[in-house]
Amino acid sequence: MAISETVGVPAPHTWEPNAYEPATFEPQIHLSYRPPKEIITFDDLGLNPPTATSPVAITTPFPLLSAEGVRELRADIFRREVVGKYGSLKYPGVYRIRGYGPDAPFTYALWRSEAVRQACSEAAGTELDIIYDYEIGQLNVQLPADVDKDAPITENLPPPVPPRNISAPLEEDGALATETENSKALVSAWHNDSYPWVCVLMLSDPVGMQGGETALRTGDGSIMKVKPPGMGYAVMMQGGSINHAALPCLGEGERITFVTSFRSKDAAVRDSSSLRTVRPISNLDELYRQWASYRLDVVSQRAALKRKELDVRGRSADEIRQMMNEWVRDQVEYLENTVKEMA
Repeated sequence: MAISETVGVPAPHTWEPNAYEPATFEPQIHLSYRPPKEIITFDDLGLNPPTATSPVAITTPFPLLSAEGVRELRADIFRREVVGKYGSLKYPGVYRIRGYGPDAPFTYALWRSEAVRQACSEAAGTELDIIYDYEIGQLNVQLPADVDKDAPITENLPPPVPPRNISAPLEEDGALATETENSKALVSAWHNDSYPWVCVLMLSDPVGMQGGETALRTGDGSIMKVKPPGMGYAVMMQGGSINHAALPCLGEGERITFVTSFRSKDAAVRDSSSLRTVRPISNLDELYRQWASYRLDVVSQRAALKRKELDVRGRSADEIRQMMNEWVRDQVEYLENTVKEMA
């Protein structure tokens, strides 16, 4: 799939951020989901991570939002009251927005919809749930080259309609490429994500951009690159189980990506979530509240599953004691890790 593939760009219109009225999310209007044409498995990468919950390591880009969906999501997020409260500057011209949750009502309704959950789960090859509201979601914003990068971020609000890039489309050369270890000189911040799964959605028109691929470290030390999505397209990745990095993106226009984090819907599945990469960039009061609540909810679901298992008669006293001993040990370890992540 080429980097230039994208949903249709709607005609631009005048943007008045203070006059915004949130739209009602409607899947038949705002979604354009089709399953990914190709997936890359851990076997393809020569990896066998113990934290993986599906054979799928990463998908190639697939359509998720319609042009109308992209426009409404951008209009919902890029308001002064949202950017001013939840945005933080990374360095001049680049900032992030995270932790807004229901304060962006259209965005929240979209990501909490069953239609989006099912689409992301189908692409990933396993049933998923959003980790919690704080991770709906993180926007990474690279402003166009022609704006005043020293101005407050609330003075450089991207419009709802992504600006058209006048550069020529990049050559259609497929979605994947493998390079040698020498490629790592082009890559910064190799890492594993805090959460098991991420959905990375493109909210800009990437035609004419160069770079911006996701680099994956394979089992033999080589690097596989996956093309970035087109506008309205997304990729699903088990970022908690893959060492990866974003390659530099060159171009004069904006680049805005939206990252939402997921975990397995099945509470019995191993949960490898942590806070290592998100703790330094979050409001800890709210992050820790939601983190602790979700972890307790997982233990509650596991207790309900164990109780159903115990309802089956016929086990001896020794079998029940051993079963409960193993279960309690696992939950104690899980809860201890919950506290350690908040240190």
